[in-house]
Amino acid sequence: MNDDQGAERVEALSLDMSQVSRIIQLSPKVFEEMDNLRLLRFYFKDADWYKNPTKLHLPQQGLEYLPNTLRLLDWERYPSPSLPLNFCPENMVYLKMPGSSLTQLWEGDKVHLVNLKVCDIRRSEELIQIMDLSGVPNLEELDLEGCRSLVEIPSSIQLCRKLTKISVSGCVNLCGFPSDLRLTSLEEVALEECPRITQLPELPSTVKTLSIYSSGIKQVTAASIGHLTRLKVLYVGEIVESLPCEIGFLNCLQELSIWGGGPKVISIPDTICNLTGLVWLRCHSCKNLESLPNGIGRLKRLKSLDMEGCSKITSLPSDIGGLTSLEYLDLTGCCITSLPESICDLESLKYLSLQGCVNLQGLPDILPPLVSLRKLDLSGTSIEYLGSEAIERLSHLRWLDVRDCKRLRCIQHLPPRLMKLDATNCTSLTSVSSSAIATI
Repeated sequence: MNDDQGAERVEALSLDMSQVSRIIQLSPKVFEEMDNLRLLRFYFKDADWYKNPTKLHLPQQGLEYLPNTLRLLDWERYPSPSLPLNFCPENMVYLKMPGSSLTQLWEGDKVHLVNLKVCDIRRSEELIQIMDLSGVPNLEELDLEGCRSLVEIPSSIQLCRKLTKISVSGCVNLCGFPSDLRLTSLEEVALEECPRITQLPELPSTVKTLSIYSSGIKQVTAASIGHLTRLKVLYVGEIVESLPCEIGFLNCLQELSIWGGGPKVISIPDTICNLTGLVWLRCHSCKNLESLPNGIGRLKRLKSLDMEGCSKITSLPSDIGGLTSLEYLDLTGCCITSLPESICDLESLKYLSLQGCVNLQGLPDILPPLVSLRKLDLSGTSIEYLGSEAIERLSHLRWLDVRDCKRLRCIQHLPPRLMKLDATNCTSLTSVSSSAIATI
């Protein structure tokens, strides 16, 4: 970089910063002779790039020049608060500057980047303002995740008719957000951890992924999501007060997460049982949720059901055995006293957690044929006896966890293929049969 000889012939420059061991001090005019430069990359190969301090240093005044011929600029941890004043790369297609020190993109008048498709400035925590978006009509992706100082998204975003994805997750000071985002190409919207955004913008029916957990949005109404007939993924958060019955009309929905549902979320609409394509249902830490809807057994494609932390759940629907595709069932911290016999029909179940279900005293005597069960977590429950022949017939069980089962007194029969038994802190355990010991 210190030798200008032949610089005008350079078209691409790429450097993996995770391989750089010493600080490199760049001149403000380091790129001045590179008038044919089309690709510039300073990147970190490892996934934790944002934790690594940049080894590329600039003087206080920053760069004086970047070639307008650039089509791809990928500079992770860009160390200056601004781009050069005369930098206007009209052929730029891809702009990626995550973790930068930028405070704003392009000072002054509107910039024309008619070919720009991707703008990724996530985790640029000093960024206060982005450019007028009317000059980027072909923008397809805008990623501003973690830009904690950003306060506003310009209304000109409504002119980005080709926008497919926008993420402002973690923009904790963002309060100016367009109320109308009916862009006909839009497919992904992420508003997570945006406490100052209190209303869900109007969205087009093209949206497939919507995430609003830990935002300031309290109301998810039929009017706001009922028309999203292509929606596949929906994440809502802890202050959402209720879910509309119309959620059952979102026939394409595959993933639904109700993380930490608000204090008024005491039930899930029965219409959820109409979502026959649902694969993943998460009601994690919904502390006031009292029950799952009867009819849940109709969700034949459901593979994962996470009810961890739903401390008011005292029973499961009797038809839960109808979930023939279910592989993962987490009931950690629920207050169930017993399991329905139909749970034995979960032929695809690989993981069952009953950890911390302090009111659970036993398992159904007819436990098989859970032919696929690999891991069973009973830690922290109130079971007293583990030894029915039913347990022994769990032929594929590899891991059994009974830690902190203070009332457990006897372990008699164990499955033949069990590889790990954790009985740590079972203070009442007095009897372990020789056949059980021989098993492991």
